[in-house]
Amino acid sequence: MKNIIKNTLFGAIMAGATLVSSCNSLDYDPTGWYSEKVAYASIDNMDYYVKGFYSLIYANADIANGYIMDDGVSDLLKYSWWGDKGQVNQAFYNTNYVTVDANYRSNWSSMYTYIRRLNEYFYDLSTGRADALDKEEVKKRTAEVRFLRAFAYQELVIRHGGVVLRIDEDKVDGPNERAKARSSEQECYDFIISEYTKAAEDLPEVWDSPATNFGRVNKAAAIGMKARACLYAKRWDEAIKACEDVLALGYDMLPVSNIDDYNKIYTSVGNKEVILAAYFQQGTGNASAKQHNFNTYFCAPGDPAILGLKSFDAGVCATPSDEYASMFDIKVGEEWQAFDWNNISSYGNEPYQNRDLRFYASILYNGADWLDRKLDLTKDSGNYMAFATSGQDNVHKTTTGYVIRKFLSDSKKINFTNILSGQYWIEMRAAEIYLIRSESYAKKGEWDKAYADLNHVRERVGMPARGQKSSWDEYLSDLNQERVCELGMEGHRYFDLVRWGIATETLDGKRLHGIEITKNADGTLSYNRVECDTQDRHFEKRMNIFPIPKAELRNNSLCDQNEEWL
Repeated sequence: MKNIIKNTLFGAIMAGATLVSSCNSLDYDPTGWYSEKVAYASIDNMDYYVKGFYSLIYANADIANGYIMDDGVSDLLKYSWWGDKGQVNQAFYNTNYVTVDANYRSNWSSMYTYIRRLNEYFYDLSTGRADALDKEEVKKRTAEVRFLRAFAYQELVIRHGGVVLRIDEDKVDGPNERAKARSSEQECYDFIISEYTKAAEDLPEVWDSPATNFGRVNKAAAIGMKARACLYAKRWDEAIKACEDVLALGYDMLPVSNIDDYNKIYTSVGNKEVILAAYFQQGTGNASAKQHNFNTYFCAPGDPAILGLKSFDAGVCATPSDEYASMFDIKVGEEWQAFDWNNISSYGNEPYQNRDLRFYASILYNGADWLDRKLDLTKDSGNYMAFATSGQDNVHKTTTGYVIRKFLSDSKKINFTNILSGQYWIEMRAAEIYLIRSESYAKKGEWDKAYADLNHVRERVGMPARGQKSSWDEYLSDLNQERVCELGMEGHRYFDLVRWGIATETLDGKRLHGIEITKNADGTLSYNRVECDTQDRHFEKRMNIFPIPKAELRNNSLCDQNEEWL
């Protein structure tokens, strides 16, 4: 008899909500395992089993995935160290750092582990394990599992291209079924999109008992992820239709009149802009909770001291590049302009005033208000250092003159040990839906509709409408900036560069920049844009797709390698 690992994680799915007291009903087995008979004894028990699969969503949440963020492997972030936690720098500097033997960013093994667990659920149903339960309720849980399996495959495909589809629902592949060929990328998307479609049919718009079911995937999440899959698969009409279907369910961008309104996207739990999220709980120091270490890795220099931990240091593992910061426009007089350090005199030597308000939701800068102080990130403040490949690992200073703001918790309860961050991760929100639809319209040459959606996102934050262009290259310049300003650090940038075919030209042979700020004797500040790489970065064309791990090739005689990695 197969044993099923006991779910202890669904405190994980809720933010500020507590599991119903019946969660102890499965705690009778101190080994932490229970049988299928117990798992399918009731809908409540089945829920605990299915909710355990949500660890897949958390495994793909950048803020909960250690210090390596997907957007960190782009032009948006600069990692501060070289040896300890410096894999990203080493990967950009050394052309042989990523190989078929070792790829620090590959999710192949972890995703197939989830896929096997999810397939076991389908096998259980095929053998009648849930036949005695309410069929409509079982359909909802099956739709959840179907969604999660599609999500796992989508995360594989955007990295590795075509993968091995192990999707039988009446058996689970064992050692004798290892040999199986990869499906093409488009065949994989056929499956993924079909699974999201099926899931959407049976998922509720809103789950009953919201307090105990908060955070479960619903119809909008399935359709929204289908829209993203269709975009990546270049199925423009299907993407547009999926976007329309999501918006028809009542999800939309939050209205914004100031920075506090915009920040509600990230701080107002359950707001109607968020379509899919991984919700966390901040611990109390006495009880376990699903928290994460994002603040530990990325908080501003000096935060521990502000929080009363004077002998403890943390944060600034990576910081926003000036390439990222300079994407945000500036208002000069009554006119919005592209930001340019060469024009700083026309900004009154105040480069961080009057910026696109999304700048303030994304980046902390010199003089920013943060945790009861104004940040001092000037050269001689003790909070800034030039990047080096030796001697400064775990030195908690910015190498770019900036600090990450987005997803950074401002909770004063954090102690970096047993009270960590409870900030939730946004996997998908309505602003992305508008930008997916905009891009899909552009690919169809429907420029008026493309710019209507693009400008709707801009106008929400008080930015002027872009003039309509009528070529892909011109439109892409506008879309590129908009996706960075709106979705930066939300896990899209690296994959955007790859799917647009501009990753190599954007990243290869380049160096990232930061701002070195000097306090002058008269109290004024001087700003110097400096390189914060010590050598050119490398991003060869083959890096646009991950290699198939050597272990898979060794164990699966029918699996072939991506030709870029032969």
